[in-house]
Amino acid sequence: MPPRDCEKYEDFLPIIGEFGAFQKRLLVCMMPAALILSFNYFGQIFMILMPKHHWCRIPELENLPMKEQLKRGIPIKNDDQFETCFMYDVPFESDKSDNVTRTKIPCNNGWIYDREAIPYESIAIEYNWVCDSKELSTYSVITFFMGSIVGCLLFGYVTDHWGRLVALFLSNICAMVGGCISALCKDFYCFAVSRFVAGLALNTCFIALFILALENVGIKYRTLVGNLPLTIFFTLGACTLPWVAYACGNWRYYTMAITLPVVLMILMSWLLPESPSWLVSVGKIKRAIQVLKEAAKTNGKTISEEQWSDMQQCFELKFLDEQSNKQYTCLDLFKTLRRAVVMIILIITWMIAALVYDAHVRVVDLLDTDVFITFTVASLVELPAGIVPILLLDRVGRKPTMIASMLLCASCSLFAGLLKGQWNVTIAALCARFFVCIVYNVGQQWASEILPTVLRGQGLAVINVMGQVGALISPIVIYTHHFYHSLPMFIIAFLSLIGAVVIVVLPETRNTVLPHTLEEAEKRWTLSCRKQIIKADQ
Repeated sequence: MPPRDCEKYEDFLPIIGEFGAFQKRLLVCMMPAALILSFNYFGQIFMILMPKHHWCRIPELENLPMKEQLKRGIPIKNDDQFETCFMYDVPFESDKSDNVTRTKIPCNNGWIYDREAIPYESIAIEYNWVCDSKELSTYSVITFFMGSIVGCLLFGYVTDHWGRLVALFLSNICAMVGGCISALCKDFYCFAVSRFVAGLALNTCFIALFILALENVGIKYRTLVGNLPLTIFFTLGACTLPWVAYACGNWRYYTMAITLPVVLMILMSWLLPESPSWLVSVGKIKRAIQVLKEAAKTNGKTISEEQWSDMQQCFELKFLDEQSNKQYTCLDLFKTLRRAVVMIILIITWMIAALVYDAHVRVVDLLDTDVFITFTVASLVELPAGIVPILLLDRVGRKPTMIASMLLCASCSLFAGLLKGQWNVTIAALCARFFVCIVYNVGQQWASEILPTVLRGQGLAVINVMGQVGALISPIVIYTHHFYHSLPMFIIAFLSLIGAVVIVVLPETRNTVLPHTLEEAEKRWTLSCRKQIIKADQ
């Protein structure tokens, strides 16, 4: 068959339907996946939650009101706050006793926790991860993100070599196993290992399905499908988590409550069809045609057997001509200067986006407010931040939206560092989180559209791995408030400004078909500061 006859099959979506019942089913399936992603990402925060106020337990004074216990048995620090890790060697017999006459010693009978702030038992409270053990909570978070780094690399490879659905199945199995073991743990080491296993699923438990859906919807529906699940259900999950923990009353019940919904995703990975784009890219042409036939039937499209036969021959010719049975690895994305520059820019951008996003999530702890209400209100910004890309991406493009959001995030973060007054700082910080949420949502879709089908999974895995490295650094950025209270916001503002600058040379992907091969993608990577749009037929 002459190559010119195959041109009409380069994009099969107009033939089978660009947004029919088949695509809408994928969109519906993404909804619970986005909810579970929020459970996986934010869930550990409420497992290890520790109230700011806790004091040594003094059995001799337990029959007294709490204020009296503190006055008689707990030393006062230089900032006029009660010590959290020390007590007097002999408790006061009277509130008029002389403080100077006693010696300050470490807690030796456990701790009393502010139950008004945290009204349920977290693992940190149950096993007293305070004072000399206070780092254990941080170590468990680091272990979780280390698991996510390994998971991104592992399941990124699986996504491109074994399929999107295999990656979705295996990653959610890890989420299920890790979550269930977490709920049974009785020491830090068990908990750390279980969080590593759960961390393996972070991103892939959603990204595998995200890739599959984007590869199977028409160009003008891509932004809607890519952002709507995150806008509604990721936000819903984040806002719900504090109150699930509150209602469960114990971290073990809470852990099981946010883990059991993963069963739905495991079942879904068996019921959904594999991506025909991926099947074609790896030479599984007959199976791809079978999926396309089912999709066309679901969408109510009538296609003759002759057309199916022509399409299959074209796919086979294309595979033999362009792929030659080559097994690609993520290293192929760095083998030419142009590819390497694009990948490095994507990595830097995603590291900054992940670091800034995670820092703005954690900065809530620095505000002297109710953690449940503050976390919920802060999470609500995810909703408008998801709507904005739906309205703007196909009108003004990915690049202008990303640059503007980065610059506005930098400005609001700077204001949060400069302004005085708790409410002024809080509002500026919430605005900054709003804009970095837009960056996060647009960045994931933009990277998916830039990378070719043959390496989309592994390419996104590399980018997400470096994003998790950025997320690992965010607690260090937050810690700098000990040196100067506004320093974290100044660092965030500076990094956001860098992010806005580096992406100006990336290619615009508005109104373009997804590239299938490395060669096709590289032609589009023009590295120009000007707004260049690649036509759908290129």
